[in-house]
Amino acid sequence: MRLSDAMSADRIILDLQATNKDEAISELIDLAAVSGGVEETPEQLLKLVLEREALTSTAVDRGVAIPHTRSNRIEGVVVSLGIHRDGLDFGSLGIHRDGLDFGSLGGDLVHLVFLVLSADSSTPAYLSVLGRTARIFRRPQMLQSVLEAEDANQILQYISDHEPA
Repeated sequence: MRLSDAMSADRIILDLQATNKDEAISELIDLAAVSGGVEETPEQLLKLVLEREALTSTAVDRGVAIPHTRSNRIEGVVVSLGIHRDGLDFGSLGIHRDGLDFGSLGGDLVHLVFLVLSADSSTPAYLSVLGRTARIFRRPQMLQSVLEAEDANQILQYISDHEPA
């Protein structure tokens, strides 16, 4: 499954308000919960995602984090993106233009937080989306292009254009 097929413009936050990893994940869960395909409660989803995050950080190289979980109360694969422009510490995909600390192994702040939610029965698609997200954003110019995008549709188009078939 292509990453761009699991995304939609209404599940992209151009400017996450979160000040930490847990808030960023919660913001994206709230967005996913109202966009369809998710029957799990936001509280339960947050619990599941944070349990997974406690095992090891989902921050990957180049300012991207991919927190994720599976549940039998989700249809298919649902991806939300938040941007944090300043960066967040994720202990290392919304977009936080300043960046968030997600605890990345390299100490990089996270600017793109991709929340991936999947049905238990959608394992191949789930793994495909996780892998594609990590591969697409290995290219340094991808992060910068998404951070410079003016709207959600431009982000979706950019990801689709640069994603292998």
